[in-house]
Amino acid sequence: MVVKRTLLALAVGMSFVLPVQAVELDQVVTQAVLSNPDVKSVMNARNAIYEEINQAKGGFYPRIDIAAGIGYEWTDTVSIDDVELKRREASFSIDQMLFDGFLTDSEVDRHSARLESSNHRLREVAEETALESSRAYLEVLKRKELLSQAKETLYNHVRVYDQIKRRTESGLGTLASNQQAEGRLALAEVNVLTAENNLLDAEATFQRVTGEVAPEVMDFPLVDQAIMPATSDEAVKRALEKHPTILLADSDVEAARAQYESARSLLYPTLNFEVDRNWNNNIDGVRGDNEDLTAMFRLRYNLYNGGSDKARVRQTHHQINEAREIQASAKRQTLESIELSWGAYEILKRQLEYLEKHVVASTQTRDSYFKQFNIGQRSLLDLLDTENEVFSSKNAYISAKYDFVIAQYRLLSGMGEILDMLQVDVAPLASTEFSDYRTDLK
Repeated sequence: MVVKRTLLALAVGMSFVLPVQAVELDQVVTQAVLSNPDVKSVMNARNAIYEEINQAKGGFYPRIDIAAGIGYEWTDTVSIDDVELKRREASFSIDQMLFDGFLTDSEVDRHSARLESSNHRLREVAEETALESSRAYLEVLKRKELLSQAKETLYNHVRVYDQIKRRTESGLGTLASNQQAEGRLALAEVNVLTAENNLLDAEATFQRVTGEVAPEVMDFPLVDQAIMPATSDEAVKRALEKHPTILLADSDVEAARAQYESARSLLYPTLNFEVDRNWNNNIDGVRGDNEDLTAMFRLRYNLYNGGSDKARVRQTHHQINEAREIQASAKRQTLESIELSWGAYEILKRQLEYLEKHVVASTQTRDSYFKQFNIGQRSLLDLLDTENEVFSSKNAYISAKYDFVIAQYRLLSGMGEILDMLQVDVAPLASTEFSDYRTDLK
């Protein structure tokens, strides 16, 4: 009676599904990217650099200052003896930079390169988040399918066990056959529990990565093969053109060069146009107004400061070389990732064909053995062994199927194209407070 109830429960559980709207991968990834704390952190760092550009551009504009003061003054000099006055001061000044050794230009260029680098960094983190959330999504979907497969196998074992038990009770079967079927049934129960535990683990990972609870119904994602590279060389070419890590390193080199030019500006003189207007009263013990106006071109040139400026130039030159080596390392790592992803992509694509044949062959063998078992041409052990082989072949095929999808996503991520493939809109990553922040991330 217990076996029949178990059989009925399994049959109902595998056949009855509530009509819930399926959640697609691109929806999950978009939400995960837009809500990811790491992505938001990089976005704020990028917006801060934008303001640094505005700060640097301020050097092109005049500096305007006003000052005013009123208070007590006591003066006692050789010519003025013990005078107390109520002192008043007011001043207005304009200071316009005419030449600063290209310091301001270099600083604007440096921060602009840093902003470009930060844009690529934002894209890089978004790509990594998209890949990680895609993995989490596919892992949950895989574990659900493996659980369904384990339940199907358990259903078949329950069916066989029920048949053996009836045979034993009627005197046609042996006790050993009944015990053997009971043992395999227990193992099938364990497999279901293991699959359930693996699903719980996958759902916990999904929630950690995406910040959301795994949906009940999920669509299996299909990758448009037209966007996949035909060869590894094509994949490498696309990565060199678009991968954000490489573009980030390129921008860092440009920032280092601009910083070098900024350091060299210290070796030049500076030229400013300065206008000063003062309105003073009762100054330095002299009663009455004291006003003046000056309009001057002022040249300043440091002749010696202990060699600090030249050391700064040499420092920034070394930083250019450092940035170039980092650039070379980024290219090597990206190319290695592409080669590994391409190898997994190619091997898994070929494996799937053979694994599918294995599933078909083992299933046909199992069905044939079951018919032969019913007419006494096959032993129970033969039947149970084929059932286990079907279970193993289906598990291997399901795992490889999802691994192949992940391999495609890894390859697309290695080329910097996973966000494009999933059509993730990254525009909301830009700050909504200032429209100037809406920099294109593509």
